[in-house]
This record gives sequence, structure tokens and C-alpha cells, in this order.
Amino acid sequence: MKNFIISPIAKKIIVRFSNKCVILPLDIQDKVDAYWDELIKSGKNYKRGEVFTVTKKEEFEDRIDILVEKTDYAHYLYCQNIDALGENGVHIIHTAALVETSDEKIIFGKMGNQTSRSEIHQLCGGGIDNNDLRDDIFDLNHNIKKELEEELGINIDDSKRIETFGLAYFKEGGPTNKMTVTYKVKLNETSEEFMEKYNEFVLYLKKNNKLPEFGDIIILNKDKKSLNDFFNKNDIRLDEYMRPLFEYISKHSF
Repeated sequence: MKNFIISPIAKKIIVRFSNKCVILPLDIQDKVDAYWDELIKSGKNYKRGEVFTVTKKEEFEDRIDILVEKTDYAHYLYCQNIDALGENGVHIIHTAALVETSDEKIIFGKMGNQTSRSEIHQLCGGGIDNNDLRDDIFDLNHNIKKELEEELGINIDDSKRIETFGLAYFKEGGPTNKMTVTYKVKLNETSEEFMEKYNEFVLYLKKNNKLPEFGDIIILNKDKKSLNDFFNKNDIRLDEYMRPLFEYISKHSF
């Protein structure tokens, strides 16, 4: 396993689609297909959509170039839940948003039971997809704006709600060598005001026969003790980047 590497984003990040699809060895593809069939037969309502996996990363003086190929959600879930598959594994790049309120609280969530990542605690965010492509370059800003609206009901273009928005941290390494492009969002509202708006957003979703992606919203004080107390609980499940990211932020920012 590669060590976690987290750093402030000081260079442009360019994620480019190679226009190639992953071709797995036949024996591995058979295992992936069989696992997917088991999930669907068990009642999971998953879609076998596209997933992009990193195949190359180059760092230059002014930018980081990342090349990705296309695979699918079955391959990704197999690597997450059964076997990382080594050189045949899926190493995604995704966005995440560190949301802070005007009263110095940090907001994230626990994924809902209807999602494939049920009960995992993570920041708002998600993997890149075809909707983010502009020619052969992925628009990461478009991706995180979409995720903030879909998961938290936050419109980044609403100047009344948003004080600041921008790139913050880049994470790589860890058990799946996942890359996380973290944005920082500072709200012009308290955590109580945020929750009022979020509850209205949830009611809107339910009226349209949709469920919120987060089963629970977590609001923590922005201090080392509150964060450490939360992360040291034995009964919580965390996305792999959460603890190292917050440990880095606590060490360098608080």
C-alpha cells in the first residue's frame, strides 16, 4: 500500500480522458461479472455506469497531468469490496468539498442505506463522469458544483450563501491509490441556518420521490479535539481519505 500523500493545491490539475477502455484478463472479467450478477440478484438497484481509472500521472512545474481510462461500476465495486486486483485495479480520481459554516463548523455526511456506500462517512463529492467532459478534459469545477447541489442542496453560484469557493488539497496513495481533489467551501450562514435550508431540500427531494444521498448530516466544531473525538469512535466507517485529510488540516491549518 502506498502512503497517503496530502498537499495544498498550488498547480493546475488537468484530468484527461485517453479515449481508451480498460480490457481485463478474461478470468478477472468473469469474476467481476459474477460478482455483479450476485449483487443484482440480491436486490441491489445499482447501475453499471462508467467509472474512470487513473493510468498515468505526471507533475510539471506549473501543472499536474492525470490520464484516465474508462471501465465500469462492476469493476470498481469488485476492487472496493472483494479484491483490489493490483495492476488491474481501479484507481479513481474524485472531488470532495470541505464545507465550513460562518460559526466555524465543518459539514459532511453518512451515506444513506440506499446507496452502494451505505453508512460510509465522507465529504460531499463524487467521481468524474461523462457529464464533466469538455472535449477530452474533465471539468472538475463542474463535477463538484453538481455534487454539492445534488447532495447538500448548495448552489455555488448563489453569492448570498457562498463566501468563498476554490481548490484546497490534493490526496493520493492509500489502500486503493485513490486521488482526491478537495475544494473548500465557506458558507455565509451558520450551521443552524444551513440545516434549515438542508431540511427544506430533503423535503423537496421526497416530494419528487427521491431520497437524499446522505442518511445523516454530521456537523462538527472546527477544532482538533472535536475532530479527534469523532474519528476515534469505534462504530463509525470512514472513507479512506477522511482521517488523513483531517489530520493534515489539523496540523497545518487549525
